[in-house]
Amino acid sequence: MPQSILIIEDDEHLRGSITTSLEDAGFKVHGAAEAGVAMDLFVQLAPDLVLLDLVISGDEGMRLLDDMKMTRPSTPVIIVSGRTHITYAIDAFKSGAFDYVTKPILSMDVFINSLRNCLKQSSLRRRIHDTQEHLFRLVQKLPVIIFIINRDLEFEFLNQASTQILGYTPQEILESPRSFLKRVVRKDRRRFMLALKKSLQPEAAEFHFEFRFLHQKGYPVSLMVQSIVPPLMSGSAPDRIEGMIMDMTRNSYLDKLLLQNEKLNMLSAMTEEVAHEIRNPLVSLGGFARQLHNRYPEAMETGVILEECNRLERLLQRITAYLEPMNVTLTCCLLPPTVNFIMRLVSSRLEHKSVSCDIELKDDLPPVLADQEFLHRIFIYLIGHGADIVEQSGSIRITASEANELVIVSLSMEPVHTPVTGHERLIMPFEDDEMNLAMCLRLVERIGGHLHMERKDSLARLTISMPKCVPSPEDKNLESADDNHRFF
Repeated sequence: MPQSILIIEDDEHLRGSITTSLEDAGFKVHGAAEAGVAMDLFVQLAPDLVLLDLVISGDEGMRLLDDMKMTRPSTPVIIVSGRTHITYAIDAFKSGAFDYVTKPILSMDVFINSLRNCLKQSSLRRRIHDTQEHLFRLVQKLPVIIFIINRDLEFEFLNQASTQILGYTPQEILESPRSFLKRVVRKDRRRFMLALKKSLQPEAAEFHFEFRFLHQKGYPVSLMVQSIVPPLMSGSAPDRIEGMIMDMTRNSYLDKLLLQNEKLNMLSAMTEEVAHEIRNPLVSLGGFARQLHNRYPEAMETGVILEECNRLERLLQRITAYLEPMNVTLTCCLLPPTVNFIMRLVSSRLEHKSVSCDIELKDDLPPVLADQEFLHRIFIYLIGHGADIVEQSGSIRITASEANELVIVSLSMEPVHTPVTGHERLIMPFEDDEMNLAMCLRLVERIGGHLHMERKDSLARLTISMPKCVPSPEDKNLESADDNHRFF
């Protein structure tokens, strides 16, 4: 396809002469003799190159140049003018002209070669610009945070992934660049700062490590930061830090959960085996010792045997007690951050079935007295159970209310395809699909709560009642101190 050129020249004879020469050279040529027509053709035809006379329509050339560069800045414009003073050329270049050619044109061959060079450079610039735009859009859509930090340890660039991973838009972070550090968990903040400072020193090496960040919704997320050292002259220090931040929350939490479950399963198996191996001979030995004691009550040896049997029985009870998953540490726990954190972990499971989840938890909901790890697992079991029984494209709704000294959380699921498990079956679950709720019930009871299940037609509802937590004076002081370090 031939390249197109728009000639804007009010001298009909000169315009015709240039048009003939350019058409003979293989170009497609359009012409205009006044500014209004020229601008309309420029917008409609989108030519590859424009030849512009400054004195078009009296003296509208510079204004027309400004309008064209504003409308389509990538289109090269070459001024062809009889004005030879240097000031006109300077003004034209300031307005974006690619070149300035004076009339008369002494050699048409040289002029056409210069146009070809101009079109080649314009095409190259356009490809570079399009590639840059494509890469920029690609970077913006990556599922990891791409960042640039300057020597003042302030963010200069973040892609859109920060909104999904951190809860803050790039604009919010860039408006207050160093506030990002305030949201890094205090135990990880010093290490994060030291790594940034070291990477700005001469001969700096790449770094990568995990750290925790307080999400905009209030729960901590596990992140992995990886820097990329730019090519530098030997002995020189970089003027900025480039790299990426990856969300490791799901992997980190699930790895921890799997590790704990593996340890518990192994401990359970070992405990059952030890208990079995000890209990049978212990019962036999104890029974034999009692018979000896009844027959020879004055014998001290039988008393020693019975005492040792009782000691072994107590030891066996202690071993059995290790089957409990973990100790309960009751603290004040906030429900909205907890539920938001769990939704982050199980979102892919809900998306797989196109299940919508509506969370209606107010930020001023009172804290509950619970074990935070137990609370995480409770909602994993609850929402996981909901994902199992809700039909394709169904919905889950999570609400909360207060009643006396309790906080009541309700999980409504609609429509469901299986009957809700009865409370009495949860005490001794024998089927796999009941295991989640059985574990959930056990954890709820261990933190002093109650789990209630009901079903009406296609609607199923799970309700948890948990005691409110009354913060101590120390907790209130700590909460006030945290409020002073809020982000933005």
